[in-house]
Formats: sequence, structure tokens, C-alpha cells
Amino acid sequence: MLRFEDLEGAILVPATLRSMSGRDTAGILVFDTGAGFLAVDVGLAGLLGIADSAVLAEPIALASRPLPRLQLGGLQFDQVSPVLTVDAGIVRRVTGRPVLGLLGQSLLVGWLVVLDYSEGVLVMLPSVSGDSAGPAARGAAGHAGRGAARPLPPPVLAGVLSPRAAAVPFSLEGDGKVVVRARVTGGAGGGSSSWLNLIVDTGATKSVFFRSALDRALRGWTCWPAVHGLSAPTLTGDAGATVVRVPELVLDAGGRGVTRRDMDAAVIGGDLGRVLSGDVGQPVAGLLGYSFLKHFRVAMDFARGLLWLDPARGDVPDRPFEYSHVGLQLESVGDTARVAAVAVGSPAAEAGIRPGDRVLELDGESVAGTDVVALGRRLEGPPATFISLTLVRDGREWTCRLARKRLL
Repeated sequence: MLRFEDLEGAILVPATLRSMSGRDTAGILVFDTGAGFLAVDVGLAGLLGIADSAVLAEPIALASRPLPRLQLGGLQFDQVSPVLTVDAGIVRRVTGRPVLGLLGQSLLVGWLVVLDYSEGVLVMLPSVSGDSAGPAARGAAGHAGRGAARPLPPPVLAGVLSPRAAAVPFSLEGDGKVVVRARVTGGAGGGSSSWLNLIVDTGATKSVFFRSALDRALRGWTCWPAVHGLSAPTLTGDAGATVVRVPELVLDAGGRGVTRRDMDAAVIGGDLGRVLSGDVGQPVAGLLGYSFLKHFRVAMDFARGLLWLDPARGDVPDRPFEYSHVGLQLESVGDTARVAAVAVGSPAAEAGIRPGDRVLELDGESVAGTDVVALGRRLEGPPATFISLTLVRDGREWTCRLARKRLL
């Protein structure tokens, strides 16, 4: 059982990584089922001795050698392979934390994993069936279960899940990504999409739809309430993003369905959708992320290919003023906060604030060294209340007083 920090949906777990020379590095990993494999920051991979110079030159690559040891609480994994090398600086910019890398789900497929957002606990239980089949076999079994009699939770989950828990079949595709089927409704004239493939991604702070896929799947989604002009940092680069209110999202659970209404999600452009579709060998329309998963206690039953979602044992309430602010999206750069994006039509945009500007003070207090997530929370508040920001651009400082506005 691991206690984690829930940082705007980024699940931060403590870990220790052993180098080829036997030295340990302790820090935090993001529990990210969308990553597939364990992914280590490219600079750290060099220090650990698991990557050579050719690998270090690539933004995403396979490490040259196994990681000698990974320690997660009382669990020890030796000779971990494969290991990806990535630029974890992208994650550090968003979280403001010294993240070492991503804990992909490939290490967890022999376990039954319970993610409790409301309690801040990640629990790993031994697989109930001892199934040792590969991802393709387990995936096929998961899809074959659609439309069958409603499954029951394994005995090891007695007391963990309530009778309201629903089982959503998933398949493991590509490098072990967890793929479920979903349908969105609320297009022009109240239309509904066909079934879409979504990757269950505990590392995504929002559920995500790829713009090109949503354009094909549901005409009229552009009429949804939206905030435009934002940015989504991904391992394939920053992508333009729009945050929307999805009228209804339904997961395929064998005729029963698991539904969330009025859910916030990001619609992004860029190459991520194409890259993920190539990885899993079938079209991927988006990611099932925190804005959906946080309303459930989640249990990932890899042996049977079932995602258990229990609304009675979960639910992290939405923040009342998450979308009532001045329209700034911030990122951490060193010990300062930089503007990553400015929402179209927001008070910040009307004041002339631009991406790249650095925030020096909030309400007269220096923000140097302030947690970027905590700083973002301080920008939120009731509509028509005011904040004062001091910023700098090209060496010129100025101060502006802005009224918060409900943007979504």
C-alpha cells in the first residue's frame, strides 16, 4: 500500500531506483497507466548507467540496459526491462515537483491494483488467478467478456468495492496500454457518437479527446461550453487545447454502462493521437483521465481484463471555482512561475498578458519558490473578486488588477 500525493490529478508515488554502480536515487514517480512501461528522465537514465549517448540524444527512447532495481514501498522489482527514457522536465513544469519519471502499468499486470483518490492510497494485491498470459491474450479475453453475464468482483476485493461497482472490460494493446470503449452524446440535435477507443490514463489530469477524432465522431461538439487558447504539455510536445463540458460520457460495461454527465475534458490537437493510434494498432480517440476517474474508487483487474469503477467508494468533488479565475495557465520554470497560455476572452487576455510572461508577485507578495499548483489555486475565486499581479516581460515590470470571471 502506497500513500500518494494527488496533485491536480498527477498521482505522485515515492520510489527508489538503483544504478548500475549500486547507488540509490530516491524520489517520486507519476503513476501513469498511459505510459505502458517504466519511463525514467533521460538525464537520470545517464546517471543510473542504463542509457548510452545515442539514447540520451533522443526525446523518447528505449534504455540500453535494464534498471537494476526499482523499490515501491515494500515491493522490489529487479532487472526492470524495458525502460523508456523521456524528458521528465515536461512533467516538472506542470507539477513543480522533482519528478524522476513515470510508473507505467507494465510492472503491475501481475497484480490487482486499487486506486483510491479520496483516500490518497494506491494498493497492489496479488493477481487472483495467477494468470501469466501476455497482453494480447488478456486483451482478447477482456473483449470477449462484453455482453456476457455481469461479472462479480474477486474475493480479494470483498469490502473494497460496494455492490454499485461496475466492471468495464478493457484490452491491453501495444506496449500494454489499457483500452476501453466509450460513447459521447450531446452533439448537434442531441446526437451520439459511435463507440470510441480511449486509453485509461492515470497520468492525465483531464480526460482528453483528440480534436481530429472528435470532429469525425460527433458533429456539433464545438457547440459545447468551452475555454479556448490553452496548452496541453505532452511527451510529443505542447499541443493547443480547448477545455469543454462534455454533456455525457458512457463507458461500455456490457450493456450496463458507466455514465458521467457534465464532465470537463480537454480537446487537443498535435500528434499525440496519431502516435498513440500507431502504438496500439487501432484508432484512439482520447484518454480517460482524472476528471472522470476521480469520481470512483478504481480497481484494475489485469487477470480478467476488467476495470472496476465504484462510485460509492470514491468521488473527489470538483473545485467550485476551478473555472472562475483570470484565465492564466501557469508552469514552473526554476523557482519562478511562467505563463504557459492565456484563455481567449479572459481578463488576463484583455489586460495584454501573453505566454512567456513571468509572474513576480500576487497581491503584493513575491511568488518566488511558490508551488506552481498552489499558485494556480490562488488565482481561483468567486466571480467579480479581484487580484493584483506583477509580471515581467523583456526586463519590464508592470502590475495589473484583474477581476475573476467564470470561464466555463
